[in-house]
Amino acid sequence: MKKSVVSLLVAAAILFQSGSLTAQEKGGKKAPSAAMVTQFMKQLEKAELPEEMSSKVKETFTKVATEVKTKRMESGITGDMIKKRDDAMKTAKEEGKNQKEAQAAADAAMGLTAEQTTVYKETVAMLAKVRVEIGKMMTPEQMAKLPEQAQAAFKEKTGKGKKAS
Repeated sequence: MKKSVVSLLVAAAILFQSGSLTAQEKGGKKAPSAAMVTQFMKQLEKAELPEEMSSKVKETFTKVATEVKTKRMESGITGDMIKKRDDAMKTAKEEGKNQKEAQAAADAAMGLTAEQTTVYKETVAMLAKVRVEIGKMMTPEQMAKLPEQAQAAFKEKTGKGKKAS
């Protein structure tokens, strides 16, 4: 009887441990990009997307956001670093700095290594690309309901610092 109980406990421990390892292999959380996706979808609320399109947009963005979060985590880019960047950007703009100066201050605030800088730039480009892809899914009427800054983020750049109209 004791042997069967011990065997059962060992089997349960092995199953539990393998389940824990699987969760850790997947990043330890159900959706490390959930906040990023929620924030992105909130930007699109004013466009009043139909449910089917909203689901497609969410699915498309979630794939990229998950990959972005994974790359950033693997390179050691933390949420605190991103927050420092956002705070520095806000402060620089409040101080009247132009976009280039504000960007430089924000990047410096993050304190990234050369490798992290490369990964960060790659992930920013990935996010920009998926925004353009999603922008192409939207009708002109849906796009027009968004604030100008949001509209610009969903359009391809046509030249140095210029967005397509």
